[in-house]
Amino acid sequence: MTKLEELVEFHEITQLKYRYVRALDTHDWKLMEQCFTEDAHAWFAGGKQTERGRANIVKLLHRLVPSNLVSSHVVMHPELTLTAPTTATGIWRMQDSVYFQGPNPAFAHGNIQGGEAMFGAGYYHEEYRKERDGWKISSIGYVRIFEVIERGAIGQGVELSVEPSRGMRT
Repeated sequence: MTKLEELVEFHEITQLKYRYVRALDTHDWKLMEQCFTEDAHAWFAGGKQTERGRANIVKLLHRLVPSNLVSSHVVMHPELTLTAPTTATGIWRMQDSVYFQGPNPAFAHGNIQGGEAMFGAGYYHEEYRKERDGWKISSIGYVRIFEVIERGAIGQGVELSVEPSRGMRT
């Protein structure tokens, strides 16, 4: 494979990752399904939340990121490696801002009741497989560097405004 061909593959994988993040933040679960292989594996929260299979992963993400959670994930600094013509690995730096508008039992360690804000950073570790309709995530997980939860961030002098276009594609 030439360097130019490698760059094209890296670009396609990068676009896949950006679609994943957009689907997560806009709660676009149909788009999220398109990001994974059928047999994908996920391990979130440092491995505390695991799932196998595209449909199960999307259900897990929907549970972790319900409609009363507003988030913004930023991914950057990809370290991508083609391991074969149709497989690759990647490590991505991630920063997130999350606002909880109601209780969230998935974040039991933070005793989330609603009104909290969470900020953090970490690294995604992923594997990809190129299928006939493009690159897909075959394994995804992340390890946090830090996580800060602010209590009373919403409702005590701070207002959260959510745009109505959430989940819609333009």
